[in-house]
Amino acid sequence: MNTPDRLDLIHRAMGAANVFCATVTGLLEETLEEASDSELALSQLRLLLLISRPEHRFKVRDVAEFLGVTSAAASRSIERLVQRGLVDRRLAPDNRRAVDLSLTDEGRELLARFTDLRDARLTRVLADFPAERLDQLTGLLDEVSVRLLDVESGRKQRCLRCSLQFKRGCLMRDVLGRECVLTRQDLESGGAGTGAGGAAAR
Repeated sequence: MNTPDRLDLIHRAMGAANVFCATVTGLLEETLEEASDSELALSQLRLLLLISRPEHRFKVRDVAEFLGVTSAAASRSIERLVQRGLVDRRLAPDNRRAVDLSLTDEGRELLARFTDLRDARLTRVLADFPAERLDQLTGLLDEVSVRLLDVESGRKQRCLRCSLQFKRGCLMRDVLGRECVLTRQDLESGGAGTGAGGAAAR
């Protein structure tokens, strides 16, 4: 059983982690606003990144799992990106009930602008931060994330969007031996990574 002092340390650590997450989210939102001519949410950016993965075909329920929303909400998110001219949607030639999704030229250009601006801003802020401390931070954050994930024993599948958020590898698969929508697709497609390409939804 935790003592009050131990619990206070845990609360302080979780508080610092929440502030860190909020700070990173704020930076990404500002960068996205600068990169995009129109108002775009981070959840829509993540969907663009998902669609940009090569040799992947996703059903609407997979997109919903990835975004952490209902299938209806995922369908609406896809439609908004189509209406904005960032995503192209066509009937799949091998399955008339499936829809192939791919980025338009405008969608690819937006992702490139966002990535360049993001990396430039992060480099400017952290270029002189000691490499060993960054490495230690990475290890600590991963260790705490794994401990928190392991508590969720009833939830065998959950997508943390690791590869779309700077991270290489997948905590769910590599440490806990669980699958998420992206690791399932990677296994089915032979392990393709993030890049330009298309996806499909049903």
